[in-house]
Amino acid sequence: MSGSAHTPAVSVSHPMISDERLENATGRSRRHWYRELDEVGAQEWDRKRIARWLGAKREVDAWWAQALAIDYERARGLRDGGRGRDGAHRASVTKTVRCRPQDVWPWIDDDDERRDWLDCEFEVRSHTPGTSLRLEAADGSRVAVSLRALPDAADGTPRTRVEVVHSGLLRADDLEETKAFWRAALTALASLVS
Repeated sequence: MSGSAHTPAVSVSHPMISDERLENATGRSRRHWYRELDEVGAQEWDRKRIARWLGAKREVDAWWAQALAIDYERARGLRDGGRGRDGAHRASVTKTVRCRPQDVWPWIDDDDERRDWLDCEFEVRSHTPGTSLRLEAADGSRVAVSLRALPDAADGTPRTRVEVVHSGLLRADDLEETKAFWRAALTALASLVS
């Protein structure tokens, strides 16, 4: 399918979710959603606005709205896996630790506890108690640390996924070094809490 000046070609080369699952959950195909989003000018919107529109105007469940918004941005070239809309690069690292989120949270939220595993100072911008912390580095880059409870391990041990997304990196060359830094930091955190 080729695109015109007003309707770009639909690219679904790397969708986050399968067409079948999307259609079963939302009642419409990916192509239908993309066409509708194009018609309302969603290429000029950010992901949050796209997801809000899908939820409010089309009653799409929040999770599916977010997933569809991300897929739409990727398909339209508004987002790639390593960059944000601002063109800056983003590094993402996760680590599973063997404890409950509430057991990890003090190590994330408390400045003194955080220094035990994170050998760098960041300014705290905001936090949602028990689930996420937003930081800013001296270079203006931003870090989001979030916690998500996972199903217990087979032996009954609780598990938590710790995710770090470091955004606002101006050079692609910084990605691997930044990921290595966060992998080491999360390994240090895991040794303290597990």
